[in-house]
Amino acid sequence: MDFIGREKEMSLLNEEFSKDHSLIIIKGRRRVGKSRLIEEFLKDKEHLYCEIDNETKQSMLSSLSKKVSGGLNIRFDSWSDALRYYVLNHPGKKVIAIDEFQYAVKADPDVRIEMQSLWDTFLSKNEVMLILCGSSLVSMNSLTGDLRSPLYGRNSLDLTVLPLPFRTMISKDYRRSVERYAVTGGVPYYMSLMSDGDVVDDIIRLTMDIGSPLLNEGEYLLVSEFRNLSSYNTYLKAIANGHRTMEKITGAVQAPSEEILPYLKKLIEIGMLERVIPITEKRPEKSRNGQYIISDNFLSLWFRFVYPYRNSIIRMENDSAVQDLRDHFIDAHVAFIFESVCREELKRYLRERNIAAEYGKYWGNGEIDLIALDKKHHVAYVCECKYRSKPIGISELNSLMQKAKAVKELNDYEIQYCLFSVSGFNDDMKDCGAILFNDGEIVNFDRCEGIDM
Repeated sequence: MDFIGREKEMSLLNEEFSKDHSLIIIKGRRRVGKSRLIEEFLKDKEHLYCEIDNETKQSMLSSLSKKVSGGLNIRFDSWSDALRYYVLNHPGKKVIAIDEFQYAVKADPDVRIEMQSLWDTFLSKNEVMLILCGSSLVSMNSLTGDLRSPLYGRNSLDLTVLPLPFRTMISKDYRRSVERYAVTGGVPYYMSLMSDGDVVDDIIRLTMDIGSPLLNEGEYLLVSEFRNLSSYNTYLKAIANGHRTMEKITGAVQAPSEEILPYLKKLIEIGMLERVIPITEKRPEKSRNGQYIISDNFLSLWFRFVYPYRNSIIRMENDSAVQDLRDHFIDAHVAFIFESVCREELKRYLRERNIAAEYGKYWGNGEIDLIALDKKHHVAYVCECKYRSKPIGISELNSLMQKAKAVKELNDYEIQYCLFSVSGFNDDMKDCGAILFNDGEIVNFDRCEGIDM
């Protein structure tokens, strides 16, 4: 697929390249496009790009020797010898990019000390930009985030490559764009596998048929980070099935919270899981009213619709999996992802008007899909996100107003109601005073007096 987005990332890398020397850490989940980003950045620059495989130290050095020596059959016994040779034979500014660096650390933990010494005594004294890139967030975070790491404090940029935002992959068919995003989550590799046909058919082809390329993808993502997959699988499956509070998770898996919590914290650390607190909480760090949400759209889909049926799928008995997907893809997955899409659409709308806000949800006396608090102007944007085939009418707005009135923490705010739809609005919504979004765009911004309750 074409290289799209990443303007900010490219700008940061080019800014670093303009310096005399720099050490860059690039990290991100598998398939997110880190290698493609590096390749695009290197196109017009003198560089050495080395992609590491999960091999022995000797095999890595053999491959590196061939690349560095340019076919001269020179064998280097260390990373230091090879990289020194490259730098000395390529005058001027240059980039050394080592991709999947966690495999080098796995094969030889002392390579971190070797790289630190090489950087301090040689690379940083030459015109070198060193990029260390990896897919294991646990390993890459420890390189410069751990005080005990030899490379601690030496990097000038720590770049986490995230999935592409929804707006970068939107098409003329907004509804289909939302459903595709609910599958791919903006991960370029998954996007490249999608067809122009039915989204559910694509999911079946990619995850539930014999030879499906993403049948085991969920575990591939986890195995690069963790060892005890059985516990992670159990807890992620429970959360994907709607058990999002600690109380519900403990009930679903029949294990105490003190046993579960360390696993959830590790998932949060690498960005696979998020703990969300009602936006109205005064002290969120102390709140026990949290929900756990799988941050990765594909992982959420996989644990809800693929993992529970994987053994049957392997036996080519995917009937139940396919039926569950067709019956509940929208209500159990897309509708939930649509809330995060609406959050980004509202953020875009408010930023265009130079309004800074805090975004979140509310649950307690009812549930509100999305709230944005503009604390400077004391305005609360209270939103309902409806992903369905029928237009939204005045009853939905009235219901939202009733729920908002029950939230005492909003009493000090002027409330602006917002409704999001993918199927339009009924005529009774004209001049209703709410901000109406259809397919992400404003339908009506007229503000008038009240609504007949």
